[in-house]
Amino acid sequence: MDQFLYWNRSYRRKRTKANAPLAPDVYVAFGVANRLRESYVVWEEGKPPDFVLEVVSPSSRTRDVNEKPRRYAKIGVQEFFLHDPHGKLEPALAGFELRRGLRRTYRRVPAERLANGVLGVPSKVLGLYLCIRPAGHDPMVGSLVWYDPVAHEFLPTRPELLADKREAVARADASDARADAAEARAEAAAAELAELKAQIEKMRRERG
Repeated sequence: MDQFLYWNRSYRRKRTKANAPLAPDVYVAFGVANRLRESYVVWEEGKPPDFVLEVVSPSSRTRDVNEKPRRYAKIGVQEFFLHDPHGKLEPALAGFELRRGLRRTYRRVPAERLANGVLGVPSKVLGLYLCIRPAGHDPMVGSLVWYDPVAHEFLPTRPELLADKREAVARADASDARADAAEARAEAAAAELAELKAQIEKMRRERG
């Protein structure tokens, strides 16, 4: 996320607005090397990203809605999703899939009502639904969340994963503490038993 997407070789020779790189908020590319990148260069990777998500801001709304879909379609990005967290666009979340032909364009992907009653926009590329987090799922109401139609559940967000990790670490620490306490009690009991045996043996020697 938040990397430049270089798609036109001519940009290195002559920089113009028409061939300028894009900066998708989130992109997914399958079939490319799993490595860290400073940017995504289409002609080096051999293919464009498969999925792009743009989050609309007040300053970028016109470009996000009018300009970027045309450019992503031209590049060959299979799916383009648009989310307006400020609620100025209707709908606030929309998905588009590439329509093949002489001129590449996008067509809207209709939202679907999921098993949990939430509206979600399907991504064929990812095999998931993107949803606006509904009320009752605090503390991130209104944020985006992925829904797995196979498991019939929302995928955990990064804060949730971090919270789960902290809980797991806390449980492990508590378990270790209980184990250490039990071991200390066992060692103390063994020491007491050894001391008692020593006293008994001493008494036997004195009587003998």
